[in-house]
Amino acid sequence: MRCSVQDSFWNVKSGCQPGRRPRCGTAVSAAIFAIVIAMIVPPAFSALRNRLSAGDLGKVSCALPLGKLRLEVPEGRIPVAIIAPGSFSPPTLLHLRMFEEARDALERSGNNFAVVGGYMSPVHDAYGKASLAPAHHRLSMAEAAVSDSDWIMADGWECACRDRWTPTVKVVERFAAELNKVAISIGTKRPEVAQVRTVMLCGGDVLQSFNDTKKTGERLWTDKEIEVLLGQHGVVCVGRSEVDLEAWAHESPVLRTHLDNLFFAKPRALSGISSSVVRAHLASNESIRYLVHDKVRDYILDHKLNELPNWQ
Repeated sequence: MRCSVQDSFWNVKSGCQPGRRPRCGTAVSAAIFAIVIAMIVPPAFSALRNRLSAGDLGKVSCALPLGKLRLEVPEGRIPVAIIAPGSFSPPTLLHLRMFEEARDALERSGNNFAVVGGYMSPVHDAYGKASLAPAHHRLSMAEAAVSDSDWIMADGWECACRDRWTPTVKVVERFAAELNKVAISIGTKRPEVAQVRTVMLCGGDVLQSFNDTKKTGERLWTDKEIEVLLGQHGVVCVGRSEVDLEAWAHESPVLRTHLDNLFFAKPRALSGISSSVVRAHLASNESIRYLVHDKVRDYILDHKLNELPNWQ
């Protein structure tokens, strides 16, 4: 059995030491112990058991990754983190480009924002979307996609550390709570906590869904959820089409009361790249290069995700 040192994202030691012969017995014993405990106490350890059963040994920490977070911003600036909950099945180059567009839009908005970090948060398998690859694969692909970004990170709390689907508003609230434990320096002031503002990144389809109703007549997004997302945090929308979403939002009774916390990025180059387009290429045995990060493409092919029945 080969043992490896886990990366700083999970900050878990496997018993291996650089420069020395791996000592895998400790890691194996710890894994076996964790599985036994998980069987004894199912509610508390169900997410852990799911990750271990997926072969993701060692990656059990659910702490928010902070390695790329910017801890100092200029005087007078407001630290902002961009949060993107989504399926990421698989993550595409457009997902990454949306982060860049969102950062530019926020820092040009006239609100003195300084973006200090960004997060991809893959949704839990229990969300039930038909095209979802298993969560551990989607998280690994998200990590691969942002591997060479100097500010975007992938967080596994939502998809791997919960035993059920978590509503988007709760995901954003968790990011806010965790980020407000981080000390940020503004100008020459000493580092202080509770300074980071969280803004959710979405596409135009999600923004327009704020007005949607279910077949039962209930709103898809409740007034309380919209009040939390837009009233307490913020939303930055990157449109994929030529629809004037800003004008549409001004006409929406649901959104126009929160326009101060709603930001729009207007890409100069529109792209038709999407996860569904990537899956269609894979189903037809066609190249997906330059639609996804090369490391994501390699991961898909190495793990034969192109053969997933729900990707056909």
